[in-house]
Order: sequence, then C-alpha cells, then structure tokens
Amino acid sequence: MIKKKDFLRLFWPVLIEQILATTIGMVNTMMVSGVGETAISAVSIVDSLNYVIMNLFIAFATGATVVVAQRVGAKDFNGANDTASQSMTACVGTAAISGALFIIFGPQIVNLLFAEAEPAVKAYTGIYLNYSSISYPFLAIFSMAAGILRASGNTRSPMRASIISNIVNAVVGALCIYVLGWGVSGAGIALLFSRIVSAYLLLKILIRNDNGVRLKKVALKLNRGVLMPVIQIGLPACIDGLIFNGGKLLVQTYVTALGTVSLAANGVAASVNGFVNIPGNAISVVAVTIIGQAVGTGIFGKDLRKIMRTLVIYAMVLLTAMSLLMAPLLPFIVDLYKPAADVKAIATSIMYMVLVLLPLTWPVAFILPACIRSTGDAVFVTIGSILSMWFVRVLGAWFAVYQTSWGLFGIWVFWCMDWVVRGIIFIARTFTSPYISGKQRIRAFKTFDNENEA
Repeated sequence: MIKKKDFLRLFWPVLIEQILATTIGMVNTMMVSGVGETAISAVSIVDSLNYVIMNLFIAFATGATVVVAQRVGAKDFNGANDTASQSMTACVGTAAISGALFIIFGPQIVNLLFAEAEPAVKAYTGIYLNYSSISYPFLAIFSMAAGILRASGNTRSPMRASIISNIVNAVVGALCIYVLGWGVSGAGIALLFSRIVSAYLLLKILIRNDNGVRLKKVALKLNRGVLMPVIQIGLPACIDGLIFNGGKLLVQTYVTALGTVSLAANGVAASVNGFVNIPGNAISVVAVTIIGQAVGTGIFGKDLRKIMRTLVIYAMVLLTAMSLLMAPLLPFIVDLYKPAADVKAIATSIMYMVLVLLPLTWPVAFILPACIRSTGDAVFVTIGSILSMWFVRVLGAWFAVYQTSWGLFGIWVFWCMDWVVRGIIFIARTFTSPYISGKQRIRAFKTFDNENEA
C-alpha cells in the first residue's frame, strides 16, 4: 500500500511542475492570440509535430526513469549512475539530430501534411517550428535529468527548475511580443530561452548531486550492456509515442480540412484540456517512480495491483475535483485566448463534454499503462495503445470529418471513446501480466540478481 505521506512528498512537486509546464504552452498560445487565429493555428500545428518528434528522444528518458527507479529500489546506485550517464548521452544526441532534421526539412513536412492550411498559417508555423527545433537538445537534457532525479525520489528540483523557466518564458515572451512586437517569433524565442534555463539548472544539480543518482562523467562511448534495459523499456515507449502522436498528427490534418475556425478551436480546446488534466499527468509521472521502486524492492502480484488501483483512484478523485472547479469558469478561461465567437462556441462545447468524461475514463486509460510499463511490460502497453489509437481515435476522426457532418465535436467524441477502450484493455492486463505477477523481469534485474548470486 502507498503511504500517503510518501505519495504526497513525490506528488506535490510534480503537480506544481506539471502546472508550470502546461502553463508554458497556455501562455504562449494566449500571447500569440493577439496576432490572430492564424497564429493560434500555427502554434497548434507545431505542437502536434513536436509531440511526434520528441518521442524519439524522450523515450530514452522514459526507459532511464524506469530502470533507475528499479535500481534505486534495489539499492544498486552504481548501476543507476551508469544508466543515467549513458542515457543522457543517447538522449541528447538523438534530440540534436532530430532538431537538425526538422530545421532542414520542416517546410516540406508542413506543406506535405498541412497543404490545406492558409499561407499565413504555414508561414507562422515555419517560424515557430525553427525555434522549437533548436530547443530540442535542451528539452532532452531537462527531460532526462528530471526523470533521473524523480526516479531517485527528488521531485523538488525539477519543480524549482520549472518555476524559474516559466518566469523566464513569461518575461521574455511579454518583452518580445508586446514590447518588441515580434509576434510568433517572440513566442519561439521565449520557449527556447526557458528550455535553456531549465536544462542548465537540472544538469548542474545532477552533476553535483551527493545524496542519490548523479552524473559522474560524460559517456563519450555508449555501452550496449548498460543501455539495453533502457532500450527494452524506451523502444516500445518510443514506438507507442510515435504511432500515438503520429495518429494525433493525422487527426490534426483532418481538423485542418475543416478550416481555420476549427483549427483554432481545436488548439484552444487542447490547451484547456491540458490544464484540466494536470493532476492526472502528475500522478502518471509519480507512478513511474512508485511502481519502479516497488518492483525493485520485490513487490509483485496482489500487493502491486493494490498500489496501481490506489494511484488510479487518486487520479479519479483529483480530476473530478478539477472538473467541478473548471465547469463554471470555463467560458471565462476560453475568453483568455481572445477567440472569435464561433471559435469560442466550438471550444466550449467540446470542453464541457471532456469535463464530464475525463475523470471517469482517463485514469484507467493512462495511469494504468504508466504503471504497467514501469514493471517492464512495455511491449503490451505499446500494442494496446496503437490498436486503440488507430482503430478508435484516427478511424473515428476520419469518419466524423469525411462521412458525417459532426466536424470537430465528432473528432473529440472519438477521442474520448479511445480513453474507454484503452481502459478496458489495460484493466484486463493488470490481471494477466507476467511482469506484475513477478514471473518475468527486465534484463537489468536479471543481471543484478546474477551479480548477487555470484
């Protein structure tokens, strides 16, 4: 069972961090809203592209967080340090390559995927995409360092770094957009500066960390033996993320076909949805540490399922509270984006539906797979996510746009249906997974067990 004080010790800093991380996107969207619907649409398009590409390097952070958490639970700090060093090198290298490719081929990708977008939207998209691509290595450093620190139980340092980076984002963004009049470029510059600051702060802490996992040296040569457990978790997570966010990107092209009004409304709804779901995302992050360390200490079967169930219940309670709080405030929050009347009407109607369904369906759809992946059962999570994403969300969105007159609201209906299907899949898996029962373990702990026997 999770001790409440241990859960809260991990949860509150992550919650604050998630609030701040989400705020960056919301603030950027709100600040560029003064430029017009084309600017909001451009930021929405870049966000959808980012979610796809960032999976290439954030997968390393996901795998490293799980492996480090399990090694910390088993008191194998040397192994945790080696994992941190190797994973950081692989993660940042992948991010740098991804950013360079996006800068070179970004315009062609935008024209290919969003051919129906207005020329002004494409122009703004190209500007914001360049700044975002340059920031990838810094985002990779932050993501990896934050994951490693959380895995060792330190959730406060990522929170503090997020606070400072959000202040930087707001100040630089306000200066560039409102004072200098740089519009979308100003939002991009603010995003880049905030990620540089957050990366520097966490990297400095991780190098000097004396009470847990630390980066003792830069891994100039990658070690296959150290990275394989990370890849065992990270590769399925990467494939899952690529296909999941690739599906979201495809859905975004369907939204583009509906016109700029729907594209802007979708951007506003997605931004507000991200804010509403902050408690759920925070618990999803904390679950990796809690379940990883539990597995590392040898907790399996009924006891492990009980911990998972508790995390899901916590998420349901918090999301219910968040939805009840947001419901009467929703029209005022949407107004902060300065939308046109038709954009506001569509975004508001979508969000009322989400506020009803989110607390009941999202936790089992996303908290459970985060828990299951943290046991090492990453392949099943990937397969389940892919099937639900493409057969429910993507196919449903195509049906809503091209076979009916449901439009953007219909796309979001199938979005919510995807949560229901995922929940059914992952509830069933908690009772059949050999990783949860303890019959199978990831390679890192087979090696660790062999070392103890020797």
